[in-house]
Amino acid sequence: MKITILIPAYNEEQTIKDSVLSCLHQTKKAHHIIVVDDWSTDKTGEILDSFWDTITVLHLSKNTWNKSIAQQVGLKQIKDKVFIATDADTILDINFVKEIEKSFRIDRKIVAVCGYVKSIKNNWLTACRELEYIIWQDLHKSAQSHVNSILILPWCCTAYKTKFFKKHITFDHDTIAEDLDFSYKINNYKKSRYINFNKHAIVYTQDPNTIYQYIHQLRRWAGWWWQNLRKHVPNVNKLPFIFEIAILYLEWIIYSIIIFILPFINLRLYLVLLLLFFIYSISLGIYGAITRKRIDLFFYSFFLIIPTTINSYIFLSEFYKQIIRNQKILIWFKPQRRKM
Repeated sequence: MKITILIPAYNEEQTIKDSVLSCLHQTKKAHHIIVVDDWSTDKTGEILDSFWDTITVLHLSKNTWNKSIAQQVGLKQIKDKVFIATDADTILDINFVKEIEKSFRIDRKIVAVCGYVKSIKNNWLTACRELEYIIWQDLHKSAQSHVNSILILPWCCTAYKTKFFKKHITFDHDTIAEDLDFSYKINNYKKSRYINFNKHAIVYTQDPNTIYQYIHQLRRWAGWWWQNLRKHVPNVNKLPFIFEIAILYLEWIIYSIIIFILPFINLRLYLVLLLLFFIYSISLGIYGAITRKRIDLFFYSFFLIIPTTINSYIFLSEFYKQIIRNQKILIWFKPQRRKM
């Protein structure tokens, strides 16, 4: 099976070398590696050119300001049966391509394979993000895969059948999150197709390590949640997918009510629920420490209430911007990178 890896990049001099090297050092070699340099103004282009003919570099003549446009440019060059979508701040596990190929061979009806994301260890904030990844993937995504209806196919770790993608998915450039846009389109496709979740196809991604960067990334994520909900919900016709969407938004609505409204209504109940949240956080920290072999996840689980509060606030504020005021933001946000 011939597989291409596609990476969009803009001012990624801190991480692009390690990302490309992880693509080159696979147990199952990719047939092509295509990197789209979206007119970077730092040393990204020079670093990419240093790989010579081991990869294909597409240098755009001007900055598109939209990640999906850069991705579309790269997609036009792909002829292989499968392409892997990943990011310039992401490291592929050495067996990632091998696991992706294995998943596609399970059933020819599979059109997309979603991998497993782990956060690169840095500080308390990235540890909290890792705990969020654990609960989202080990619980939610594992359950979703059993009903063939995965809600999010992250661009950093998802592979697609090239022919199916070009014919039925396409880029619309009308949201700031192309991966969620693709997820809706596959789940809304009139003919049933399979989406596989492979927990052994692992990638390591660089998450924000400051509150400032975290908030900016969350604004983008929350914005694309509301943008895609408005765009796609009228066409949703798959019952499991409807249920997943309802659970997700209901969960954040409940969190927001508990955090920002309940203290003014019933302080005693708020304190009881806060205690229950800390019990949940500590339990998650213990599970994460055991499964990840990272004791820091247990200690930092006590701080999980901080990003949870930020998440709830951003969720509400982006609802106001995107739905009430219809302020659509399409310029891609790139957090500050650091050396791997």
